Amino acid sequence: MHWLQLSRRLVLLPLALLGLAALLVRAPLQAETCLSPFVKRLEGPEKLLYVFCVDADAKDNDFLAVIDVQPESPKYGEIIYQLDLGSAGNETHHFGYTDDRTHIWGCSLFSSKIFIIDVATKPEQPKVVKIIEDIPGKTGFTAPHSPYALPGRMLISFLGAKDGGLPAGLAEFNNDGSFIRRIDQPKEAPYGYDVAVKPDLNRMVTSSFTPLNNYKKPMAQMDFKNFGKELTFWDFRERKPLQTLTAGLAPLECRWSLKEKANHGFTNCALDHSIWVWEGDQSGKYSVRKLCDTGKLPADLRQSPDDRFLYVSCFGSNEIQQWDVSDLKNPKLASTIVPGVHPNMMHLTGDGKRMYITNSLLSTLDRANTFWVRLAHVGPDGMKVDPFFHVDLNKFKTGPARGHDMLLR
Repeated sequence: MHWLQLSRRLVLLPLALLGLAALLVRAPLQAETCLSPFVKRLEGPEKLLYVFCVDADAKDNDFLAVIDVQPESPKYGEIIYQLDLGSAGNETHHFGYTDDRTHIWGCSLFSSKIFIIDVATKPEQPKVVKIIEDIPGKTGFTAPHSPYALPGRMLISFLGAKDGGLPAGLAEFNNDGSFIRRIDQPKEAPYGYDVAVKPDLNRMVTSSFTPLNNYKKPMAQMDFKNFGKELTFWDFRERKPLQTLTAGLAPLECRWSLKEKANHGFTNCALDHSIWVWEGDQSGKYSVRKLCDTGKLPADLRQSPDDRFLYVSCFGSNEIQQWDVSDLKNPKLASTIVPGVHPNMMHLTGDGKRMYITNSLLSTLDRANTFWVRLAHVGPDGMKVDPFFHVDLNKFKTGPARGHDMLLR
């Protein structure tokens, strides 16, 4: 055994023993907290990590990287496969599972392509089975952002209209990729970004960013007045907008409380450097307020399985913050880590004990010179960066790659 592997195991042995004890008493693992509630749960500890990667200089094809994340594997922490997506310059961004967890839908912010990837036949060597190319022609929208699983369907939120401007909207597809219908944003909320559903309340929420013709510009040329502030609340079954509220500038991720019938949730307002909370009352009306100020440019937001903590990646201040939100009137900063320059996307395991991290936001916003995947352990005393898990995304034959969204298998 290599001495680095031995050192890592000795350092992490207490954590491993605690994890083993927890396995003996805890309920079966659930799907990761920030996936759609309709996605089939992961039945055991993760074996593979899928990372959606943009070729850094956009000259070579984008790809999906497969990383071995089994601690006992001789290839632990290594990229064991690359799935070439067949084209460059897509700005591959967010991706999500179908409800049966057999396929990943990968969205692209520049080309508006959607890649449907089979991860069931051979999980360690996934393959593209379909590319939906004419998205603007089919839906009237550009820049598919959040692929959100429904039973037998995928709900996609878009960032802009067919011409790259506004209004944005949503569209539904069958799991095989066939288009079903488009869903228009209300006139008072023309921006789009994320979508999340609370099935037990029959509610859906959407958030706001900026359209293709703005975010595709270099950062210095972006119009920061052309960003949304709106959260829209919907009747989920009817796909009907009910109420639109104003939050901080650029509310991004939508996270409903994980507790059954709990009628509140959270969003990270990237250009307001804050987390906001929405709360519903008995009459069905919602209100929204600032919950806490964060570090600079909070780009991603995740939840612990027990609904106690929020994790926010502060892209502009190089930190990840853990907030205790068990008391919505008195949120508390519980711990902070600095995993590297510009941490962005996070993915928390179903047991809430491990968090994978990447550091690319958008090619027009990135300022880092190196890209990576890191791991943090989450315990009773907060987050700790794993000193041994560091996947280098700079040494591909095609040069550096910008790792963005992640999924576990």
